[in-house]
Amino acid sequence: MTALSARELRRTAALVREQRAATERTLRQRGFATLAVGLSFGLALVLAWAGGWRMGESRFQLLVVVGAACFAAIMVWALAPSRRQSMSEKSALAPLVLGALGDFDYLPGGRIAEEVLRRSRMFARWSDYTGGDLVRGEQEGLAFGYARAALTRGGPAKLESLVTTGKVKEVFRGAVLAVEGLPPVSGMAFALTRRDMAMDWLADLSAKTTGLRRRESGALEVWSVDPEAAGRLATPALAEAVAALGEAADADSVELCLDGTAALVKLRTRRPILPGIAEDPVDEARDLHREMKAALALVAALARGRES
Repeated sequence: MTALSARELRRTAALVREQRAATERTLRQRGFATLAVGLSFGLALVLAWAGGWRMGESRFQLLVVVGAACFAAIMVWALAPSRRQSMSEKSALAPLVLGALGDFDYLPGGRIAEEVLRRSRMFARWSDYTGGDLVRGEQEGLAFGYARAALTRGGPAKLESLVTTGKVKEVFRGAVLAVEGLPPVSGMAFALTRRDMAMDWLADLSAKTTGLRRRESGALEVWSVDPEAAGRLATPALAEAVAALGEAADADSVELCLDGTAALVKLRTRRPILPGIAEDPVDEARDLHREMKAALALVAALARGRES
């Protein structure tokens, strides 16, 4: 960062620390209130039972329903300051960090379009998709979007699956980088850092795609139906950029797909873009700076591959 942005960062971090302290005081106060309501609800159940109320009676069931609803409402009320603090930190820190890197948009509630994920075929079947912390803009003449994403199966969009399996299954959690404007490729091409992490979709895709096979191996394992597309992925510069982004995002694996004029990169990571838990907000801002710088470097590596 420049000296000016560093001063801004220190000033913003000081404000964030003050807000955190105030939020922690509020959370403690609301926690005591929540505990009091919970104890009162438990005491009311005990007294009702001692007074001859039984579970089968409508008045006892009404007491349980009303008490549970009140407790759920006060839990939401008690935790609301934590969510507001998280959004406040993101709104303060993320634009400051991005401003030191270039002219990019930050949308806390934005996400990569679901159709982009489906088109890549790099994800196992899912029913529900949530995302956030979208950074979008243009780098080296390529439009890109970078965001967090979570895919699950058996959630609200597929209640019958939830009833059948009895639980929600997590399909993917991590970061997604979508890039547009590349030269078209014939068919599809993939690059992987760890094949074992990609087998949930790679095995299925291999069975359905004629001619898809491993073309190169090394730091990146490349699969494609077109040798030319494989050559665009099997380069030391791209392998270095992929490894750097994986390390910056604390990802277990990185997978990249070329399809048509688009590229999609998925990183399996559980780290939020700004966790809001570090003792010093400056540390989180620097982590975000390093991650976004690595994401932009990967876009630049794809752009250089476009020119070769």
